[in-house]
Amino acid sequence: MNSLTEKIKKHASEADAGWGPAYGLFSKIIERKKLKIGVEIGVAFGGHSETMLKTTTIDKLYGIDPYLHMNGYEDPMNLPQEEFDQLYTFTLERLTTFGDRYQHIRKLSKDAVNDISTKVDFIYIDADHSYKGVWEDLCTWFPKVRVGGVIGGHDYAHPNHPGVKQAIDEFFRRFDWEIHEEGEGVWWVEKKKLNVSFFIPAYNCATTIEESVESIFNGNFGEGDEIVVTNDGSTDDTKNVLDNLRIKYSFIKIVDHKWNKGGAAARNTAVETAQNSILFCLDSDNLLVPGSIHKLKAYMLNSGADIAAFQELHYFKENKGKITHKWIFREGSITWADCLSGSITPVASGNYMFTKESWVRSGGYPEFAGALDAWGFGFRQLATGSKMVVMPNSFYFHRYGHESYWVRENKKDKTSLLALQILIPFLNLINNKDVDYIMSSKGRNVWFSNMKNHPIRLKSGEIGKHGKIVHLDENLFRNTQPNIFRLMKNKIKKYIFHVIPNLFKKILKRKNETTPRLRT
Repeated sequence: MNSLTEKIKKHASEADAGWGPAYGLFSKIIERKKLKIGVEIGVAFGGHSETMLKTTTIDKLYGIDPYLHMNGYEDPMNLPQEEFDQLYTFTLERLTTFGDRYQHIRKLSKDAVNDISTKVDFIYIDADHSYKGVWEDLCTWFPKVRVGGVIGGHDYAHPNHPGVKQAIDEFFRRFDWEIHEEGEGVWWVEKKKLNVSFFIPAYNCATTIEESVESIFNGNFGEGDEIVVTNDGSTDDTKNVLDNLRIKYSFIKIVDHKWNKGGAAARNTAVETAQNSILFCLDSDNLLVPGSIHKLKAYMLNSGADIAAFQELHYFKENKGKITHKWIFREGSITWADCLSGSITPVASGNYMFTKESWVRSGGYPEFAGALDAWGFGFRQLATGSKMVVMPNSFYFHRYGHESYWVRENKKDKTSLLALQILIPFLNLINNKDVDYIMSSKGRNVWFSNMKNHPIRLKSGEIGKHGKIVHLDENLFRNTQPNIFRLMKNKIKKYIFHVIPNLFKKILKRKNETTPRLRT
């Protein structure tokens, strides 16, 4: 045991010599920002924790480190379990002089977060240095930091740990927040308030848009949020309805197109006008569930995703209390391949939350794509590296059965050709045989509508999964049954009510004819 203790002390001395130049850098941020309660994830030998407690006026520092050997994790600090146990004892003794200013939680990061009940002023991430490890720490602890607090850590841009920088860059690029570097691999970001810009493309929607706007204000609009409406050259009473809404809600922004430019242009204009880094597109005839946006926003932020969608679309015609059918997606991550597996995907709905940065990176809504602008935009987002998630047990109301944008544009019957234009810049990522199919005279006019039967494969071999339709209205379901089932049903009814009775009559007749008569 003595030799093991000496070994740990030697490692601690070497660690302090190597990491020591970085120790005081984050402490300066703590003092400058007057941070009082913080968390260090990855305490190791306790040198950095000791420096923070010595050189700052923080009231409380939580140290998170399980001191647990991880099989398959390659890192010099992944010690044998016996050494980890001794290191834990050494670190506690080293920090005991600070009394209750320091509290150690010997648990995995994802479990330890539940042991801290209040918001904290800062977190310092210096634990698992893999991309996955840093990403999970960011997702786990981001919601725990108050607005105005600091998220920071160590080993940014370290050549031996490229995953650290990659995870940090991807997580914070979503909001266009500056990543400050203090030298020696120390980095930090200030957490800011994140608001939502709701935007609505509007064309000849005088009878529906007011209800759509009111659904935003019904438990979904927060302080600092905004609503942007693009009136895309409407020829009905839409302009007057919008003017009345602006009188009622003076902060609504309305942008007018002098002539109708199409849904994609209307959406792009609205996004360009929006001030916030998080956006939600709501079509002018659809409705939100009260309180659903706050949950969706938290789900997106805390998952590290660039895009978040509701799990279900509840279809209705006039009364949202009478749902005829649903689109249902699987929860969790949605991939680029999923967009090429069928038409029932979140990107096809167009009504979801995303970051403005992902809009910029994707090139925006494709303005040549007609009613495929929403699908094309979502496709571009995923193809350019955005992460999309679906929040479980959630939905919005989707109106249909009237002359909607999709109905008007889909009559032009150019769907597969328009989708091909969207796909062309990314053909190098598609399976070669499927590229031949898409480009062939046989496939180019039907491949998009036929994806359910012929999903398009990626070169990686990945084949996506699409959602499903669930019918709730029995009359609607009856009317949409294939003719063969109706024919079978009629044949069965004919058999029961005509064939069987006639058969019995024949049997009785034959029985009467063959029964011997009694002599009198």
